[in-house]
Order: sequence, then structure tokens, then C-alpha cells
Amino acid sequence: MTQQEMSKLLNISDRTLRSWKSRRTELYRLLERLDYTQAQTLVMQKSNEYIIRLLENQDYFNDYRSFERELFKFLVSGIDTKILKKLSKDTALSKEARARGAYLYTFLTKKPAKLSFTLKNRVGLYHERKLDSGDSLSGYYGLISGVDPRRFNQYKIKELN
Repeated sequence: MTQQEMSKLLNISDRTLRSWKSRRTELYRLLERLDYTQAQTLVMQKSNEYIIRLLENQDYFNDYRSFERELFKFLVSGIDTKILKKLSKDTALSKEARARGAYLYTFLTKKPAKLSFTLKNRVGLYHERKLDSGDSLSGYYGLISGVDPRRFNQYKIKELN
């Protein structure tokens, strides 16, 4: 990673980075060896913003393929699923996003999450997905469709190779 990328990623000045280069050599060397895009993804995953983007996808995604790519990356990332459970109860999010969070929590852990509401209008995991997938798990949370297992398995196999 270049010094400019480090500065942008960590939101610190070049002067601070120069002092790190001389005083905190191990930290600076570690930052140099990191890939910028991977580091950016890791920083985003640590915050809930990354997950909220997936749950409130009508505000952030315009096409299904880009949403699916981000979703699959998230599903295999090994993130703590307790965050999804918390977000499914977060009243600051829309009911649709909370239902999506509960669905993803159950999808990953195989443990049901209880919702304190029901959706009046059924929506898909992706906001423009209108076809019923026949996924009973998504139907339990008032969603039309959930994760496409065939495409998800293809993604996992591709990532392993």
C-alpha cells in the first residue's frame, strides 16, 4: 500500500505517517505490505455500515449482480453473526432491513430469530427481486426470496480455487 493510500484509509496526515515510518517501523511495514482494497474491505466489515448497506440495499444497490457479489463476500467472511441478530432488533432500521437481518442470521447460524413485527408488503432479500424463490426460510420472515443456494455454492467453489 502506498503512503497516499494509507493516509486515505486511516484518515491521518502524511506527516503522521512519516513519523510512523521512523518511530513505529513494524506498524508502517505492516501497512506497506497490505493490499489497499483488502484493507478497505476489512475496515468496512468492522463497522456495521457494511452490513447495513446489504440490509438497506434499496438505497445502495441498483443491480442484482453487484448486490449478490457483496452479499456472498459477506456470507463467507466469517463475521460475528451476533451483529446480525442485534441489527434485526434495531428500530433505527426499516422493518424490511430488520427482516433481512433476521433471515441472514438464521441462514448462517440455523437458529431462528424472533421478530416483533410482520411485514405488510413482502420484499425480497434484494429489493427488486419480485419472484418467489420457494425458500420457506425467507417466507418465515416475510421475504419473497432469499439467498440462491446454487449461485452461492458456485461462488464458494470459485473462491476456494
